[in-house]
Amino acid sequence: MGNSPDLRTITEKIANEIGIEHGSGMPTEGQPDLPAPVYEQNSVGHHLYTWQDDITKEMFRMQVAHPMRSGRDFWCELTVKYRRNKDAKPINILNGKRWNLTSTSNTDGHIRSLNRRMKDRGWDARIALVEQHVFSTVEVGDDLIDLSSVGNPPPTEYTVWPFIEHNEHNIIAAHGGSTKSLMAMALAISYSYGKIVMPGTKVTLEPKPVLFLDYESSKVTQARRRRQLLTGINTAEEAGRVFYKRMYSPIQDAATELYDLIASRGIGMVVIDSGSRAVGGETSSENVVIPYFNACSSWGVTVLTIAHKAKDKESTGPAGVAQWWNQARNYWELVKDQTPGQNEVHLSCRHDKANDESLHTPLNYRLEYSGKDIQYHLMNAPVSTTIMSQLPMSTQVTDYLLNNPQSTVREIADGLEHSEKSIGNEIRKNEGKLYYGSAEKYNRRWSLIEEKEEKEDNEWSIV
Repeated sequence: MGNSPDLRTITEKIANEIGIEHGSGMPTEGQPDLPAPVYEQNSVGHHLYTWQDDITKEMFRMQVAHPMRSGRDFWCELTVKYRRNKDAKPINILNGKRWNLTSTSNTDGHIRSLNRRMKDRGWDARIALVEQHVFSTVEVGDDLIDLSSVGNPPPTEYTVWPFIEHNEHNIIAAHGGSTKSLMAMALAISYSYGKIVMPGTKVTLEPKPVLFLDYESSKVTQARRRRQLLTGINTAEEAGRVFYKRMYSPIQDAATELYDLIASRGIGMVVIDSGSRAVGGETSSENVVIPYFNACSSWGVTVLTIAHKAKDKESTGPAGVAQWWNQARNYWELVKDQTPGQNEVHLSCRHDKANDESLHTPLNYRLEYSGKDIQYHLMNAPVSTTIMSQLPMSTQVTDYLLNNPQSTVREIADGLEHSEKSIGNEIRKNEGKLYYGSAEKYNRRWSLIEEKEEKEDNEWSIV
């Protein structure tokens, strides 16, 4: 049995009313084809599709934001706006609805919602045109390239050298109360102002605003720290340098909102304090930590996460699952020693992981603070045995030989309170690179290689 004439007539009538194709697939009789929308992208990368009547100035606009493929699904946020004429204000018919372009039922649900709110506006056809364009426009990753066509990569760039690698995810970790949040603000000021707050660092890129996402403090505390650090380098406050946002939801839940904020403000670096709160406390779940890094990566800017150090002294990296360590491209740990009642803190910044595998030597500071200013003072070596014991073995041996040249392995081991075996292994690993030994076969005495080179240079200058 085929369709009866009455049923066909009803079908054609419905199709004519909503302006869609039917029957043989030819355009609806008596109805013009729905024109393609005008396409553009706004300043934050949203895809805009606009239909406007040249006479009445009636306007429909569909906005597709944050398209993302996940498995076989293709998700985005759909907003639909309507303006009656050129003098009317646009109104939202749909506002930020999740749309899965690969789901027929999800798409049909949005069409039904639009028809309930504004009938007979050809929503089915409009959605179809937008869907087709989004599928053809939005790519997963960059275009395919032949690696032989790529030139030599440029040197690694730093937002603030050597602590923050440019356009990468950086982590600074420490135990609680180690002034890591203060250091994050110091680095935020350095980049946004183009000023050196911490001696021994460099800012070579054009300054850009910084967004400070804070889970642990308040706007008053952060504003006070910023003013004290600026006073410490004799720099006046300026608007538009460091933006602050108190956070409550995990980063994954706010990623799209933050993307728009970052793009609209021209943000160059985002500071997140701290990582444990930014993943909702689930630091030991890969199913949460990996999406956190993916969300941060979607912003396309430099990211600095402040994290808590694992309590286990033998563990590497921040507290939680190993993905904190694996996903970070640049990782530093902050070691602190402070005498109660004193207005100064001794710090050492230890570089544990680098994107190019080239670790920087530790940077040591004396942090001096008062009611009005905060200043970082660079030091050649830590004055604290507590700090020294947590630095790399090579740093400990180097510092010991700097003060005690011509020492045996046993003397070094006794002085540093390590085993002779561990000191001996460190010496052999760096013989000819950091250390040189005397001519004796046994009980050789060791000194720094740089002192030997300085001595030889002096001898040549005398001649």
